Amino acid sequence: MNQTQTVDPITTAVVHNTLLAAAREMRDTIQRTSFSPIIYEDRDFACGLLDAEANTLAESPGLTAFMGTLSPGIKKSFEERGMDDLEPGDIYITSMPAFTGSHPADMMLWMPIYYGDRLFGFAASKAHLVDVGAKDPYPTDSTDAFQEGLRLPPIKLYRAGKLDETLASVIKSNSRAPEIIWGDIHSQIACFRSGEQSVIRLLDKYGFDTVYGCINEIYDHAERMARDAIRQMPAGTWTGIDYCDDNGIDRGVPLKVGVAVTIDPVAAEVTFDYSESAEQQRGPMNVPLITAISVSRMLGKILSAPDSAACEGSFRPIKIVAPKGSLFNPHDAAPTNLYGWPGMTAIEATMSAMAPDFPDRFPAQSGGDLCAVFRYGFDPVTSEMWVEANIDGIGMGASASADGESAMVHILEACSRNLPVELEEAKDPEIIERYELRQDSGGAGKFRGGLGIQRDYRLLADGRMISVLERCIAPHAGVAGGLPGGRTYGVLDSSIYGQGFEIIKTPDQPIAKGDLLSIRSGGGGGFGNPLERDPDKVLEDVLEELVSIEAAQELYGVVFDDQGNIDYEDTARVRATRMAAA
Repeated sequence: MNQTQTVDPITTAVVHNTLLAAAREMRDTIQRTSFSPIIYEDRDFACGLLDAEANTLAESPGLTAFMGTLSPGIKKSFEERGMDDLEPGDIYITSMPAFTGSHPADMMLWMPIYYGDRLFGFAASKAHLVDVGAKDPYPTDSTDAFQEGLRLPPIKLYRAGKLDETLASVIKSNSRAPEIIWGDIHSQIACFRSGEQSVIRLLDKYGFDTVYGCINEIYDHAERMARDAIRQMPAGTWTGIDYCDDNGIDRGVPLKVGVAVTIDPVAAEVTFDYSESAEQQRGPMNVPLITAISVSRMLGKILSAPDSAACEGSFRPIKIVAPKGSLFNPHDAAPTNLYGWPGMTAIEATMSAMAPDFPDRFPAQSGGDLCAVFRYGFDPVTSEMWVEANIDGIGMGASASADGESAMVHILEACSRNLPVELEEAKDPEIIERYELRQDSGGAGKFRGGLGIQRDYRLLADGRMISVLERCIAPHAGVAGGLPGGRTYGVLDSSIYGQGFEIIKTPDQPIAKGDLLSIRSGGGGGFGNPLERDPDKVLEDVLEELVSIEAAQELYGVVFDDQGNIDYEDTARVRATRMAAA
């Protein structure tokens, strides 16, 4: 770390907020300049600023799973290749899962920021590109890393400001949508310029040493907050065991995800241990270690100091254990295309294990999925690729004090968004015939789980589809007597496969003009005994068609008279009888 000087708290606050604002401006730059809706609408990217040692300095609110991967990925790159040839104007790029923590479609780029001849740090970004030459645009049945797209080790795309034309040609030649991905790569580069300008203005105003003095204090303050919170927690280990539906190859064989969270108030540390998870898989559900680190940091931040901006200091008390050759630390040639889904399940397992003892931090389980179903094809005249893969909302789990939110993106991608109907219909050969909440999909409880959605796509041209629907079999568990949320699944009415064909995780296959694809996302689990829910809230849910009158009677024990009003006396009697029998 650079030598620094003592700084006052007001200057530190100004510097910190300026850096956070710079990171948010970087995010806005990517959204304004990117080519693909996956980036400018779904926000399937993250960006931020790192210090000279590639520590996390300032993140924009972005794709949650990506945010914690930038620092460890870039550190690993420099550990292996060194920093001796680093110079102004360089821009690095890599798609190797060992460095990005993802699959090859998630390209990580970074650029050094210099102030005179002194290295301040790095602007960094990771974004999902629509196609990088995998065997299909998003394989669910790959069996090694070489089927999943272009594998670029950490390498300079720009050297001292000059583009490596050969590398650029290689990248574009290995995509079915070269102009789109090249535009998106340069939206990442554009955000670096924005971040660099903000940093230079800050350094001009306060000076290099003063700014670095503030950075050290930002880290130390975040660490003190996290450790102070951990010291107030009970000591112990909480183990969550959950399952993904399968690994993409061994269909119907549940994939074990185990997370043991150990809190040590004396050392003021929290350890996330993935040793109880399955071994490395032959299907693409393996999670590179860097994403295991990111998921752990996110959970540790929620547990310790959720109300402050994350930085390197926030992560110092968080430790990770993941044996090499396991689900959460596979060997480098392992397939990882569906790495995100075990990560989501690790979050769900942790919430189930810890929510009873930490109800102010963790809710019941959510729908647990992104509900992504790729549709793609090629224009018969231009041969240009069209591709869409919406991230659909799920029900969030209820908490100890509130109902779960409905139709929200999973916490692993918390800053992502659903694509607007109008955009999808304008860009792609399909129309959306239905988009609504799924009645009764929220788990019953004293506080009800959020509802999932149903979205129906009608195809207006022949194409292909890839379904990544997960958590279709494993229940979305409730807490403290709360019931599970409804499951996730899809239904295809097809001239090829017939009517009512149910889909969950499905490899690349054709779909035909006129086919109807219906995605039904899962609901969140309930919190607390449904018989303790305020009857008036049950009535409100019935009137808003979130809960059917049948479910209100059967699950919540609410009795209605002939006019549809609550019979409070009979309701109290029915509930007392059921509680006595329980």
